[in-house]
Amino acid sequence: MATKSFELRELFHFALLRHLGTRLSGRSYAVKGGICLRFFHRSPRLSEDMDLDIVSQVRAETLRNAVDSVIDGRAMLATLMPAGVTGITATKPKQTETTQRWKVMLRMSGNESLPMRVEFSRRRDRIQYSTGVPDAQLLKHYRMSPFAAQFYDAAFMSAQKIVALAAPARNALRDLFDLHHLFSTIGSKPEEVRPLLEPGIPEAAAEKVMAFSFEEFKEQVLPYLTVELMDLYRDPSVFDRQRDEVAKTLLGMIK
Repeated sequence: MATKSFELRELFHFALLRHLGTRLSGRSYAVKGGICLRFFHRSPRLSEDMDLDIVSQVRAETLRNAVDSVIDGRAMLATLMPAGVTGITATKPKQTETTQRWKVMLRMSGNESLPMRVEFSRRRDRIQYSTGVPDAQLLKHYRMSPFAAQFYDAAFMSAQKIVALAAPARNALRDLFDLHHLFSTIGSKPEEVRPLLEPGIPEAAAEKVMAFSFEEFKEQVLPYLTVELMDLYRDPSVFDRQRDEVAKTLLGMIK
């Protein structure tokens, strides 16, 4: 549900993305995961954290300085203060050559606080990103002027979600929900996604999809949907149909 806490997180992520785009100008990076889907592919699923890829050529110190300057900057706090934020603190629990992670805490009056995470992965020498403006309706809701950012397109996000579904150690039902959104709402084309996958991945993903239950959906995904969709998905048959449609699409990708 789009509670105040989720809206504050989205506002923070919008502001971070806007200012980072300036500081990382000329460098290859891309928003991925739930924030990419929410901001650039109209996903109704809310996300607490932000994940990005950045090319390995960008030094860890360069990125650390860029992110720190945004989080600690006056512009960030000024953006959040009208929403009731009185201060921002951040720690850097992981800063390696492959992963850089920030844990951010928004402080509000009455000793309330709101945690979130920002994480960069540096495992690629080249990133095939798209450049565009976040969803106009979301920008209007948060009273933010349009800005450009780098993100992954629908085909890459679909491939990413299929690989995640196929991973034996991962059991995240949101991958199923996101994949259904990409194929059914955004129009991601299976024939464009299939070349991005290793052999055996669609089969493994389809098997994982069919193992998910409605009870898992209610626990893992339902609390992160808009109110309208929460009401829709109270009917188990809606989830069953979504699961079957994704499995059918995946099985159709098997050569």
